[in-house]
Amino acid sequence: MKSIVCANGIRLAYVEVGPLSGEPVVFLHGFTGTATSHFATEMALLAPTMHVYGLDLRGYGASAPPYRVFGADFYQRDAEDVISFITTLGIGPVHLVGFSDGSETAVMIAALAPELVRSVVAWGICGQIAPEMVTRVRKWLPISAWGPDKDQWKQEIIATQGPDQLEPLITGWIDAAEQISARGGDILHACAHHVIAPVLIVHGTKDIGNPIPVVESLCAKMHNCQFVLLDGVGHSVQDDAPDILHRHMRAFFHLP
Repeated sequence: MKSIVCANGIRLAYVEVGPLSGEPVVFLHGFTGTATSHFATEMALLAPTMHVYGLDLRGYGASAPPYRVFGADFYQRDAEDVISFITTLGIGPVHLVGFSDGSETAVMIAALAPELVRSVVAWGICGQIAPEMVTRVRKWLPISAWGPDKDQWKQEIIATQGPDQLEPLITGWIDAAEQISARGGDILHACAHHVIAPVLIVHGTKDIGNPIPVVESLCAKMHNCQFVLLDGVGHSVQDDAPDILHRHMRAFFHLP
């Protein structure tokens, strides 16, 4: 795994695979993940023809220490980090692929720096911290009461971030979500009209924290957004319906 100190002073670790002649694509993982834990299969899907960068965002995985902290501005902070990464390496404009928190960040980058973005593929996105999300994440506490239904997630966090990061990550994200919700909840809806790159949003009907009407509204605010709804699929589309996701990604990127 490589790392670089970006122009803004932040060190980011990343995987880099694929032909140098391929169009650059940057993968942005979700909450508690890393590039390889969330996107190993998707990066391999694109690597034969595209030049793939899989980032560990600030404070996650190999980009730590320092360890991850949140706060009400963390989406914008992550977007600015990735913009600095792209400009420091001189690889723009790039395609962006984002999941969950990484999908919010990807669209924010496309709004803040449209000249750096060729396209965006996103899933697990909402564009706001909806009340449904706040209700859901409050139920994560206390972590000491987690049962078998959260064993897999717990072990993934421990494996990718370390055992001492389990509680700070969960409580930090909940605090940030409540702060964002308290100021109105918006992340992207007010800036989505600045996104001019083509966008593909893939959304599962069982993504209970991200209401379908809100996601459709976000898509409608962008200039060129395609919305695909997958029945019976949850938040982690790459886990629940990888074949369908990959088919849509191939079509969007015009791959065989």
